[in-house]
Amino acid sequence: MDEVYSIPGFADPVSSWTHLIGAGVYGILSIWLLRRGRGRPGRVFSLGVFAFTCVSLLAISGVYHLLGPGAGRDVLRRLDHDAIFGLIAGTFTPVHAILFRGPRRWAPLVVIWILGITGITLKTIFFASIPEWLGLAFYLTMGWMGLVSAWMIGREYGRAALRLPVAGGAAYTVGAVFEFARWPILVYGVLGPHELFHIAVLVGIGLFWSYIYSFADGNTAGLRLPAKPPA
Repeated sequence: MDEVYSIPGFADPVSSWTHLIGAGVYGILSIWLLRRGRGRPGRVFSLGVFAFTCVSLLAISGVYHLLGPGAGRDVLRRLDHDAIFGLIAGTFTPVHAILFRGPRRWAPLVVIWILGITGITLKTIFFASIPEWLGLAFYLTMGWMGLVSAWMIGREYGRAALRLPVAGGAAYTVGAVFEFARWPILVYGVLGPHELFHIAVLVGIGLFWSYIYSFADGNTAGLRLPAKPPA
């Protein structure tokens, strides 16, 4: 990580504050998300998985960037990286659980969760020896498996249903590129590529949250464009 100006109690203030505040906000919004899905236990469960993976990633990341060097920070760093796999798989969960039936529901979820658990296991065991570029490539590969989901959604609900998830995927990708390129540095020691990555994560979560909330009650009518009136 590039040099960051710390303040007492916060090793990386911007990265810590953005994600701790995000964890609090989405923790509260989780109540409304779960209430919107009530009536079907499976639907509520899938929404709970998504909400949990979002809030846990932001909370772990926020605390990790709060701490200075030490054993606690080292442990949370691994958990921080692991939580990204959870977030990716967790985001797929309500999309396929609510929007699809049969193999189109469970097959993508089996694949994405196997990859997520594999990624968590490898990152935890071989954390020190996995190059950063390889870890980022794994995250992006998992995330952009969403292109398969996008194709399925487009066929079922039309291209209008893809606006928010495509924008969310783009936000995550731009953030990952900033992180890997170590660019740009907007305010030296305060707002650089890592902080922009954190902001991009919040934007991505927000876009996917809005998307999933729109059909959390099982009503998918809002995903389709209204029919054109007859000429």
